[in-house]
Amino acid sequence: MQLTSKTPGLDEKLDGLLSLLMHEFEDQPAIPLAGFYERYGEFFGEELHNLQEILFDDGLVRCFVGRNGLELEITHKGIGFMAKGGYSSEIREEMIYHDDALRNRKNNRIWNTLVAVAFITAIAICFYLRHRSV
Repeated sequence: MQLTSKTPGLDEKLDGLLSLLMHEFEDQPAIPLAGFYERYGEFFGEELHNLQEILFDDGLVRCFVGRNGLELEITHKGIGFMAKGGYSSEIREEMIYHDDALRNRKNNRIWNTLVAVAFITAIAICFYLRHRSV
């Protein structure tokens, strides 16, 4: 899957387009590519081609030659991907992973500090006890 978090709002647009296509495919298995551009071109504007390319590259939609010319359909991978939450869920998972990594780093820093302080304290006590007995 392409990393969509680099462009703000791209994941929502891709999820929106896939959702619209899924509703479209409930009535018919595939739509002509020309009809796709007519219906969604006004809504997504010039960005529609880029969104379509991302969906193709990720294997979520495919084109094939049908009885109406070049037709577009959602793949089984695309249906499963939307059932799991789409691109937005990947962003959420990435953020959760990032938060966990930051939390682990903070905990490691605290433990390293505690171990260093305990070691220095132990050295200081040993030094004090050694020199006090003389």
